[in-house]
Amino acid sequence: MLRGYEMMVVVTPQVAEDELTGALDQVSGYIANAGGSVSEVLKDNPWGRRRLAYPIRHNGQDVRDGFFALYHFQSDAMKIADLERSLKLNDRVLRHIVLRTEED
Repeated sequence: MLRGYEMMVVVTPQVAEDELTGALDQVSGYIANAGGSVSEVLKDNPWGRRRLAYPIRHNGQDVRDGFFALYHFQSDAMKIADLERSLKLNDRVLRHIVLRTEED
């Protein structure tokens, strides 16, 4: 059974502007590989490059900024663990959170 989810991803600022689309497409690919379908990706206003509330230690550096993207997607609940595992292994993703949306 497919359920609705929201996922916020923070991508490291070391990713160049022209490579950002590829990094976000890679995250969309993780969702597709988990049997899900992306309905919307919000990466512009108010998201995009933003200052973090506190520095995050990543690859031996303190990171102060990140690219934020919000995904809305449908997926099987049993595949969310696989999705999160893939995100943890991706060096370009600083942080992520997956939340189930309310059903009408």
